[in-house]
Amino acid sequence: MAKAKLKAKENEDQFANEFIDESKILVEVKVSDDEGVTWQRRKISMVSGLDESGLNSGEIFQFNGEKYKVLSGDDGLMVEPLKKPVEKKSSKRK
Repeated sequence: MAKAKLKAKENEDQFANEFIDESKILVEVKVSDDEGVTWQRRKISMVSGLDESGLNSGEIFQFNGEKYKVLSGDDGLMVEPLKKPVEKKSSKRK
């Protein structure tokens, strides 16, 4: 019975450590520090606050197909989504 409890405890510890595993909390995103002219891939933390994420004020990053700009706010860093440019529609009708 004691061996079963020990094995259960080991499984529980392994499960808890799975959430702490750095490879599972870091996400690779594309980051630009020159307004999107050049891009580099960087791994950032998605579980800590934005200040500890590895991103810096003024950078643009792309995540899940959307682009965001990192800004410095009163309470630290914040993210603002970048809007896609709206295409002009032709006024001609067929």
